[in-house]
Amino acid sequence: MNKIKIMDPCPCGTGINYENCCQPYLLGSEKPDTAEKLLRSRYTAYVVGNTDYIFETHHPETVSTLDKQGVIEWSRDSKWLNLEIIKVDDSLKSSGETLIEFAAQYSQEGVVHRHREVSLFKKEKDTWFFYDMKKNPPLVKENKIGRNDPCPCGSGKKYKKCCG
Repeated sequence: MNKIKIMDPCPCGTGINYENCCQPYLLGSEKPDTAEKLLRSRYTAYVVGNTDYIFETHHPETVSTLDKQGVIEWSRDSKWLNLEIIKVDDSLKSSGETLIEFAAQYSQEGVVHRHREVSLFKKEKDTWFFYDMKKNPPLVKENKIGRNDPCPCGSGKKYKKCCG
């Protein structure tokens, strides 16, 4: 499991340090009180390799659809670069559901990928769960990151000297 220093900014992109952001959720001492916080903590779980958290926060009705070995390998074999929340649709919140469109950028073997989806989250009693991916939004052609471009992780270094 990858280690994050407590005072480091949380990988989920809030700008809050890890200790006060996603770490309490990953340790099980707190529960995310919104679907967005659950999504952010699940992303952080991929970053640190806490795949048990991914399985625990997947809705009991759909957890059997997970490729558990695939999840473990994706977490382990990827360098997670950033999470972008594109849209949060709380219009169904009164029925305990939220839709979130997001994109996660990661690299594998030096190739940068962007995983984008719209996901459904459901709240059961006082606990939010990832339910399923509702759809893949249309792909938008994006600029590739060049070796001499600034690294998307925000380090300020060139991509080739950082995550590339």
